[in-house]
Amino acid sequence: MSFGENLQFYRKKNNITQEQLAEKLEVSRQSVSKWESNTTYPEMDKLLQMCEMFSCTLDVLLRGNAEESCCEDTSDYDRHMNNFSRAITAGIASIFLGVTLLLVLTSIEISKTLAIMGLLAFIIVGIMIFITTGMNHDAYTKRHPMIKPFYPEADRARFEKRFSIIISSSIGLLLLGVMWMVGSTALALPDGYGRTLYVAIFIFILGIATTAMTYAGMQKDKYDIEKYNQTNATSEPSSKPAEDPIVGKICGSLFMISLTAYLILGFVWSLWAKAWVVFPIFIMLCAVTSIAFGKKGK
Repeated sequence: MSFGENLQFYRKKNNITQEQLAEKLEVSRQSVSKWESNTTYPEMDKLLQMCEMFSCTLDVLLRGNAEESCCEDTSDYDRHMNNFSRAITAGIASIFLGVTLLLVLTSIEISKTLAIMGLLAFIIVGIMIFITTGMNHDAYTKRHPMIKPFYPEADRARFEKRFSIIISSSIGLLLLGVMWMVGSTALALPDGYGRTLYVAIFIFILGIATTAMTYAGMQKDKYDIEKYNQTNATSEPSSKPAEDPIVGKICGSLFMISLTAYLILGFVWSLWAKAWVVFPIFIMLCAVTSIAFGKKGK
């Protein structure tokens, strides 16, 4: 394909008119028309601008085949991974909502049996989501063990900026939750409510931060198609070591232990106002686990 054909392909693929492209490049519409008809050629700075705009190389733009080099998501990978991320996040949110409900019901001195039944209902929903989503994802990876990379570099760069914002905001929210838990000891309680109401607010904040970080992390993995292919490859061994799944297993186990310890301290010894410290401890232990096992030596 000629330069003009490549330019026309990229322009139409991005739903940009000649007038819009001319405005972005600060040239006349007639100049764009001449470029696409191979009558004239743009200056180097305009070529570089177009390469950045269309996420392509200069070689492909000038003398390559833009249509062949532009990969499409033929396996519906993006939609599947988005649904997978949302479902897992929803399952985690369900568990946190169950704990929050348990604490709210406990604060109004409702039957502990009913409160625990409410918690178990949310946990069951979360487990069902995990099982269904996990089976669907496993079936998808078996049908599509290898995905050809198709995300433009510009999309990946934009997500990296969003990812850093989400993670930093979530960590800030976690710290605010801890601040709330410490400060709430000095607050008066509303009539008819127990101290566990403020603990419920802390768990709710913790749940928002955790689900946000989970979703952001899964979306980050979505863009790492190379990692996806390495995980699901069955033939060629990878030159890059895959991440050790022990990190996720340990962190998951630590969370369940922390949650169990929190509920025992609360129900058995009525230490609701102090038992919250198990969650910051869980976060620190999970961080240490990630540092210790997250990367293997070469």
